[in-house]
Amino acid sequence: MLALAVFGGLPTRAEADFRRWYPYAEALELGLEHGRPVLLYFRSDHCPYCEQMETFVLSAPDVEGLMEHCTVVASITLGRSSTAALGQRWRVFGTPSFVFVRYQHGRWTEVERVFGSLPRDRFLEFLRRVCKEEG
Repeated sequence: MLALAVFGGLPTRAEADFRRWYPYAEALELGLEHGRPVLLYFRSDHCPYCEQMETFVLSAPDVEGLMEHCTVVASITLGRSSTAALGQRWRVFGTPSFVFVRYQHGRWTEVERVFGSLPRDRFLEFLRRVCKEEG
């Protein structure tokens, strides 16, 4: 991990930008380094519900602020050969799917999940519950 930080790969603790969405492996590394849960956001390119969530919910200032405050977000686009195993690993059967994972007992464990397009207030409720568990 040090080599990645030195050679421009993984951001160091001071450089981490929790406003952005990271690729899966990078998000897990940052979550581990910063002691944060990781929100695995499974989406697909031609998913109208994903676009709806991104436009009206995930970009809302209160949602963005809470995600930045307590999580690392991994954006995973399904429908690609490189992400098929991740969908199976986390038992994702459709998009959009949101799986919160936390590093516990030496491995990443699912804490909570939500499927489908939700209104902003319902997604915020879900997000607050996970963030509250973080303390």
